Amino acid sequence: MLNKQLFLTLSLSTLLLAGCSTTHYISITPEVDVKSASLTNDRVINVTTSSKLTNAVGSIKTGINERADIFTTNDIKQSVKESVLSGLRELGFTPEQGVMPAAELQIEITKMSYTTEVETLKTIATLEFELKTTLAAKGQTYKANYGSQKVREYGTMPYQQAIQDDMNNLASQTVNRLLNDPNIIVLLK
Repeated sequence: MLNKQLFLTLSLSTLLLAGCSTTHYISITPEVDVKSASLTNDRVINVTTSSKLTNAVGSIKTGINERADIFTTNDIKQSVKESVLSGLRELGFTPEQGVMPAAELQIEITKMSYTTEVETLKTIATLEFELKTTLAAKGQTYKANYGSQKVREYGTMPYQQAIQDDMNNLASQTVNRLLNDPNIIVLLK
């Protein structure tokens, strides 16, 4: 009888918890990881960022019917711009100094997503972050796309901090690909 009550209580608790919905708020701030160098620029480097994305990153639905929507709390355009400028300075460039016309580095954030798919009780999350870049300098135009993707598997809802860390890791990888592109460096020198 006691086991039956315990089983019933646990079953009801599980049903109540299943289907819980929450919201995760994350801040995207890519970290720069480039080797310090003593590169110099002749022209001012004007960095602009844009995006048609909203602050909705995606949502999670787990195999036990937990749900969470994911939103950014900061201006992703500004944080990517600050990261790129920080990386350029680390490489030795002085973006605000030089002659005009400026080298124009335009960065569009084209994808920032967190999507899930459920297989039995396992949840598979696909995280993506992409940038589209156009650099006009020295009478030339260079266009490139940079992207990063990560796949995670879990059984229950991941913590907000884990989601933020994973998305920041992806954004950092993508920004660092841009900063380590030899074509970008050559045109900015």
